[in-house]
Amino acid sequence: AGAALAAATTSVQGQTLDAYMCSFCTSTVAQAQISGEPFYEACATLYPSGEDYCQYLVNAVSKTGKTIELSKNKPARDICEAANVCETLTDEAWRHTPPIGNDENALDLRVSKAYGSRGYDKVRISVIANTTIDNDIFTYSEPFQYRWTDNVLNTGIVTVTPGEKTSFSIGSETVDIFVPAKGEGTRGILIADPCFTSEYIICLYKKPFDIFEHLTSLLNAANAHDDNHFWMILGDNFYDQKGENSKTWFSALTTASKSKIMATVPGNHDFWVKSSPVVWNPEDQLGNGFMQFYGQDVAASVATDFSSPYDFSVNPDLPEPSAYNLPPPSNFFFYHMMGNVAFIGFSGAQAYTDTVPYLEEACQWVAEPENDPSAILLMGHWDKDGSGCEAEMTVPGLLSELATIPVCAPLMKKFRYFEGHTHCNQVMEPDVGFMVGAMGMGPSVQCSDSFGIPVLDTTDDHFQVYYFPVSKHEPDGFDNYDVTLDCFQQHGVSGCYHLATVW
Repeated sequence: AGAALAAATTSVQGQTLDAYMCSFCTSTVAQAQISGEPFYEACATLYPSGEDYCQYLVNAVSKTGKTIELSKNKPARDICEAANVCETLTDEAWRHTPPIGNDENALDLRVSKAYGSRGYDKVRISVIANTTIDNDIFTYSEPFQYRWTDNVLNTGIVTVTPGEKTSFSIGSETVDIFVPAKGEGTRGILIADPCFTSEYIICLYKKPFDIFEHLTSLLNAANAHDDNHFWMILGDNFYDQKGENSKTWFSALTTASKSKIMATVPGNHDFWVKSSPVVWNPEDQLGNGFMQFYGQDVAASVATDFSSPYDFSVNPDLPEPSAYNLPPPSNFFFYHMMGNVAFIGFSGAQAYTDTVPYLEEACQWVAEPENDPSAILLMGHWDKDGSGCEAEMTVPGLLSELATIPVCAPLMKKFRYFEGHTHCNQVMEPDVGFMVGAMGMGPSVQCSDSFGIPVLDTTDDHFQVYYFPVSKHEPDGFDNYDVTLDCFQQHGVSGCYHLATVW
């Protein structure tokens, strides 16, 4: 861990440590407020093997020309903003964005495909609220455990009619859910690493690309049409430690968007907001907020020994807080089908040996004659090891390991993959692998200075990925946002392929 932290003082996930100064500052101030230690000593207590890092932090503060004025009566964030280490959050325009329709009581809805073994016609409906909701749909209505505990998860499994819209009433709202008929083509949007705030990590392109407004508007425009069936986020979801930023982002989505099938897998920042277990903070969510906030149907949901849809057997704070007190992998692993595509989603933060039984189960299910997908999509976050991920659990690494699992090996010709982590939108392997991580974060690599919308389309008996280049930063920049949004609004994504690049 000491060597890893030493490396982190130079860069974190390929970025200079400057991108993480604000988060380190607020953590250190909070520690000093609790312990009464001076600033440097508080840093050394939090990161005992990172003395070089702590000196880096002190030097960064001195470069601002300000000082850290420790006070127990002020929020740590305010103290670091006053020292010019953190930017002022109230300057972020999205924080003044009212909910869709200005209705603060609108359903915060999630719709996910049910775990494959439940049957193709099963869907999980979840609503995140501040109270329990009385509805026959919900078989579980409980406050979040461990993290983001001001939320209540209301969730249950329903049956739909594939190939037709199925309507459900929740409160005063009607939710229309569509799942394509089994074996038919499907279409959906896949993104990763969406970043619109610098609350915890400096989000370089949040403002140039207006990620909050532009990404939510493009999703709402696409999901207003029946030709888009699903959307997915492949980790580092809004770089959010406390959950408030995620709630605000979802409040900007229409009911039509939130009624579409949605799936997600966690990234490193969904466990440790500063990117890695070696720079862990006791307030990190460690995936606990994530797994409840998205209300997915996962391996833990079908286990017979749990009364809840998730396995809460690992308390992140007991027997003592640790960066490695992670939820079991069953809370993030899923497989299911949409139309003619099978999806397998997993967390790269868990051990390969603990994940293998779920992979074997998924492959065995996919191989059943009544399923027979045209393609199998492996969905994960990490494209390379590090930042809490072992080599076998990166997306390319796990794809290679699948070939060594007897029940999976015969299926390898059908496998494709999508990944994030590195902040690029590009083809990794022609017709096989795709990276979709350029969504506002940066500047880890040169290709992070762009923003676009990737769309998977398996209609007309083909597997095709279309990429809509929305924006690119100077000096060779462009802005296609208005024309793309207008086309999505008028014609849906499939009517706008003339604006896209074929990957």
